[in-house]
Amino acid sequence: MVDYKILRGDLTDEVKSSFIEMGHSAFLESRFNGLINFNESKLIEVAQTYAVMDNKVLITAVDGDEIVGVFAGYHGPWYFSDEKIARDVLWYVKESYRESGVGLFLLGLFEEWSRLEGVKAIWLGQDSGIDTSKFSKILESRGYNFIGANYSLGVN
Repeated sequence: MVDYKILRGDLTDEVKSSFIEMGHSAFLESRFNGLINFNESKLIEVAQTYAVMDNKVLITAVDGDEIVGVFAGYHGPWYFSDEKIARDVLWYVKESYRESGVGLFLLGLFEEWSRLEGVKAIWLGQDSGIDTSKFSKILESRGYNFIGANYSLGVN
């Protein structure tokens, strides 16, 4: 059975190890693979900030001792207003759990956290290149509107 947790405070060594494993899997599956290098230390450093800063959230899906999904996001003022917007930074579910509803539950928890934080809007992006059509269908079915696109260009 999958449990969901908002991580707060210092990440344990077990959580860090699981994050590295899952982060590496996400990297290998993404468009970033072959374009940039994967840095375990940077991943953990960033994850830690999402577990301790008040305007950030780190939500995990855990099956037994294994993290099988993660959603990291934050809120802050729009660049042209004092009103708050919530944004995602990472939403990843291990491939073997993608049809189980884990990703939708993580998204729902982020949406609820955003509401409790008093944001005016939630903006989600997809820049990994992992199953972009499914990503769009999921969001549109939940009432999200398509507002733009991400493009990438390797320069070296």
